[in-house]
Amino acid sequence: MTFTAHNIRLADGSETLPEAGWLIADSPWTQAALRSLRLFYGHRLAGRSIVDLGCLEGGYTLEFARAGMRATGVEVRRSNFENCLRVKDAAGVPDLGFVNDDVWNLAAHRPFDAAFCCGLLYHLDRPAAFIRLMADCVRDVIILHTHFATDENRALFQLSPPAENEGLPGRWMHEHDLDDTSQLEAHKWTSWSNKRSFWPTKPALIQLLKACGFDMIYEQYDMLGLDIRGSMESGYYHQQGRGMFVAMRT
Repeated sequence: MTFTAHNIRLADGSETLPEAGWLIADSPWTQAALRSLRLFYGHRLAGRSIVDLGCLEGGYTLEFARAGMRATGVEVRRSNFENCLRVKDAAGVPDLGFVNDDVWNLAAHRPFDAAFCCGLLYHLDRPAAFIRLMADCVRDVIILHTHFATDENRALFQLSPPAENEGLPGRWMHEHDLDDTSQLEAHKWTSWSNKRSFWPTKPALIQLLKACGFDMIYEQYDMLGLDIRGSMESGYYHQQGRGMFVAMRT
């Protein structure tokens, strides 16, 4: 197995990416998502269904299944999907499944109680349409981990000047110039069906979630780990403009 992102401890004790030096199960992102799910469902978490959108190598999907949920990962790239199947075979966890499909086909696999959308939204050119699609397919909770546009032109990303798309303010980002799907298969860190993506602003994202019928919405800062202040003032959060937003129908 050749993994590029998720270090997963399998049932036999082996790890999929040991050179990473840490396990995805211990990631602050994983733990923060599980805290929100347990906050909402409490003792009813076991058996609840969750979809992990753009699941990459299946690490987060597996941790949701290990928590007792019926977890389904959706991944479009075949190489990633094959790694997901290897994880499923070697993890020894029930209620873990993967689908090789474009996330835009989510309605074909609905419904789900919850959705985990991490590292995906900022690769789409129609983020508002995708949030509405998630809202139609998910009953209770959406956990959205994504970059957002700010007033600052961040040096880490080559974003456009402020723009508007789907009625939302934000910035565009160039993804790639590829037309051949076989080439896209090898570019694991780009979009799939669009050559540029749109990053809405944080207020626009939150307002859209509200308009989709989620009456409790918050940003979950504990996903930043122990040094929240440092991350927000000068570290990861400040540099990346990336947060975890949780939308619930109470």
